[in-house]
Amino acid sequence: MSSSSSGFTMLEVLVAMLVIGTGALAMIMLQLHALRSSRENSLQATATMMAQELAELRAAYRPTADAADPYLFVFDASRPIPVAADCASAPCDADAFAAAAIGDWNTRLARDFPAARAVVCRDGRADAHADWRCDGDPAAPAVLKLSWRRALSGGAPEATATPLMAIVLGR
Repeated sequence: MSSSSSGFTMLEVLVAMLVIGTGALAMIMLQLHALRSSRENSLQATATMMAQELAELRAAYRPTADAADPYLFVFDASRPIPVAADCASAPCDADAFAAAAIGDWNTRLARDFPAARAVVCRDGRADAHADWRCDGDPAAPAVLKLSWRRALSGGAPEATATPLMAIVLGR
């Protein structure tokens, strides 16, 4: 007496669920990677625009005699940002305006970039982008070196890590 059944066996159902589950997990991982890549591309674009803004501010600055260049600075997100004069409500001289512009720039950097680190210095070395050091040569161009914690790596930038971008801001 043979019985014919027209349904699926339990093993066939389990294999089908495994195949569908693996495909769904792969789609979720692909979507997660796309979101992280999109965020990283957005940070790269924002960093480039902020570097251009800093270059324009620096180019417009006219220092007083024997004044140090205020646009050469070091920023670390773990340290507090100094409060600068409010040039929107009262007139400022060139140095106070530069301090206010740098303070605003640093505030946006800290707000928009996770664990940000930036150095603006004079560096004429051919491999200026390779590390955080600067040669300080007065004839060398000003260079912005910038780094932040990347979503794709998941880790915090180390003190010895290389900058993610190094952009020449001008002389």
